Amino acid sequence: MSETTDPVPESAGPQSGQIQKAPAPKKRPGAEWFSALYAIILLFVFIAAFQLYFSMQDIIRTWISDQFVPVFNAVYYIVIIVIGIWLIRDYIRRQ
Repeated sequence: MSETTDPVPESAGPQSGQIQKAPAPKKRPGAEWFSALYAIILLFVFIAAFQLYFSMQDIIRTWISDQFVPVFNAVYYIVIIVIGIWLIRDYIRRQ
């Protein structure tokens, strides 16, 4: 009874459950600049969103009678919260 010797151990083959790594995708030259540009644009969007948020408060105080300002503020805040939750939910689903 002779045992045959395998030159390659069983644990080293692709059948052993090891994951073969695919080569990393090549990045385009200048891709870092696009990321930085997107970050700067996103910063401007956030600044504009904050400005719009506070401007809406002034618009409500100007156009709406004083007795209805709390009602319109409440509706405005509810709309902002719903939009924020929807955007966060959409972002999490895409991840």
